This record gives sequence, structure tokens and C-alpha cells, in this order.
Amino acid sequence: MREFRARLRRYLVARAGVARAARGMTLLEIMVVIAIIGIVATAVGVGVVGYLNKAKIDACRAQIRNISQALDITAADSDYPNALSSLTEGSTAPLKAKQLKDPWQQEFIYNYPSGKGGGNQYDLCSRGPDKREGTEDDICNE
Repeated sequence: MREFRARLRRYLVARAGVARAARGMTLLEIMVVIAIIGIVATAVGVGVVGYLNKAKIDACRAQIRNISQALDITAADSDYPNALSSLTEGSTAPLKAKQLKDPWQQEFIYNYPSGKGGGNQYDLCSRGPDKREGTEDDICNE
């Protein structure tokens, strides 16, 4: 009988250790994990936003080049148009109306003849990320 009790006691002690280990995580441990996930997500988010802004600026420069090419093709046939909307009219229009908006959904600013000089026949600009004309973040043809 003594041997049986000793075996039972060892079994129960071993079983209690397994139960203690399989209990799960405490509230404090879960809170620490959530805090770490939040810190990592914030760091990644800040980096991604910077890349998204740069990507929009690069896309805007590419759009300005495309519109400039369409303007130059039109000017080869006749003269530069007075408005960008003329590039979207007709069956042989080189651009679609949605291509005349920058990545911030603002209309491009087009002036013909150029008011800035510098060898350009026309001025073609986007208001940039702040959506205000005449600020240093404006993106213009070169």
C-alpha cells in the first residue's frame, strides 16, 4: 500500500507540473506582446508613409512628362492648345480626362505661353502634396 501511495503522489506531483506549464499566458504577458506589436506596427507605418509620398511625387513627374509629350505632339500638327482639356477631345485624343489630374486628385495647372520663361513654351505644374499653388512643393515641367 505504501508503494501505491508513493507512486500516486509522484504521479500527481508530475501531473501538477504539467498542468501548471500548460495553463497559458498571464494577462501581463499578453499586454507585453500587444505593446511590442504596437511598437513594431508604428515603426513600419512611419516608413511606409514616407515611401507612399515619394511614390506619388514620382508618379506626378511621370504624368507631367506624358502630358508634355502629348502637348508637343499636338504642337507639331498645329500649335499648343489653350487648355489641357483639348487633349482629351475627339476620337484621336492622346489623353483621357482622368490623366489630367495629379495623384492628389487636383487639376494640373497649364499656362500657354509660358510665364516663367526658361526655354519652355508652356508651364505645366501640379500643386503637390499640400494642394496649394505657389508653394515650394509644387511639381512643374522642366
